Amino acid sequence: MEGETQREWVEYRQRKRAERLFEAAQVWSALAAGGVDAETVLAIDFVDFGPSQTQVEKLGQHLAENCTVTTEAGPGDYWLLKGTTRPYGLTLSAADHLAWVEFMCDVAADYGCVFSTWSMSAPSLDLTVSSETFEGGS
Repeated sequence: MEGETQREWVEYRQRKRAERLFEAAQVWSALAAGGVDAETVLAIDFVDFGPSQTQVEKLGQHLAENCTVTTEAGPGDYWLLKGTTRPYGLTLSAADHLAWVEFMCDVAADYGCVFSTWSMSAPSLDLTVSSETFEGGS
């Protein structure tokens, strides 16, 4: 977001948070329709982005406590943080999933970044649902 003010960046993050929460409901609905419940083991892959390598790396250090993360240059002047819970899985209820999305939005914002996309895979059901399927639907 080169050339944009701090206020515009904050407003953008807030708008994206609202979109992610809308997408969370859609993702869980699709997972549930595919047979996922609170006992199903899920693997989560996600992407965050930020305006500087330093900010993205600091976010990555925070998230590395619970998942594997990598940092790379993204399009334009952005930096990407890609993360996964693989090879480990976890179980989530619909409420846990929503709380996880809220956390991911908030922790990204704490580091001046944006929680972008995520996908959830249920290997036992051969099912993967991506938030990108529902992006911009709010």
